[in-house]
Amino acid sequence: MYVPENQTDLLQYLDKHQTGIQLIANGSDLINRIQRKQVEAKLLVDLSGLTELSYVKKDGDVFRIGAMTTIAELAASPILDSKYEGFREVAATFGGPSILNVATVGGNICSASSSEDLLPLLLVLDSEVRLRSTKGDRVIRLEEFVKGKRSIDLRPNEIAVETTFRELPENARCAFEKVGMRSSLITAFVNCAVYLKLAKTGQIEDIRLGFNRVSSKIPSRARKTEEILRAQKLDGKILADAEATLSHELQLSSDFRASEEYRVETACVIFKRALTRCAVELGEKTIV
Repeated sequence: MYVPENQTDLLQYLDKHQTGIQLIANGSDLINRIQRKQVEAKLLVDLSGLTELSYVKKDGDVFRIGAMTTIAELAASPILDSKYEGFREVAATFGGPSILNVATVGGNICSASSSEDLLPLLLVLDSEVRLRSTKGDRVIRLEEFVKGKRSIDLRPNEIAVETTFRELPENARCAFEKVGMRSSLITAFVNCAVYLKLAKTGQIEDIRLGFNRVSSKIPSRARKTEEILRAQKLDGKILADAEATLSHELQLSSDFRASEEYRVETACVIFKRALTRCAVELGEKTIV
């Protein structure tokens, strides 16, 4: 294992050694995958000493979350007010203290799988990821950064340093819902994040829907269902139309945890629940 002294040391090391390396933060995901022989790691590079990458801060109208920030630190941040309750909703079922205090935001993003609860929420917040190498920084949308299951747009000489998203306007809210086999410490059958922005007329000005799976094995947005809802008045009829669209848009599969039918039905339920919560928080009372 290599333990860099600082970011400069790390980036210079990665420039010289670009094969057979696995970056490890606190190992809550990677160690299990190595033990199951899903990952071969000739050399681990320990990032846990990069404490300067642990932060939640706001610059102007942009929130910045360091890659080494733990889920516990994220949920406890006073900078994320009630408009961002979705982060605390993620943490509530993410894991026990032993996981919450070691699992990192960067690790969750870079693991790039449907079991990573932060990804749907960050997708609906239209987040970006900042990557760093000795040549400088590059910024890429999260939706483009996650290319496939366990596949990300990270070059061999780069590290992910932070994720960013813009402040929600006053007429917007986000929410997160998750269903699994238990009420806590769960891997999701399905999870859902909603971003809702309402016009003064009550029409949906903008909406983004993120799920742990839509038609592939990575978190993504349900764009067909978004289009059904956008510019519509939020009522019982449009909810029914959106549910019908979503049930066809979701191309899920059965496994030992749950059947395809159960996953789709559950996704529709928690989508409506999260959407309704956002609307109620925005003062909308006409949903039936």
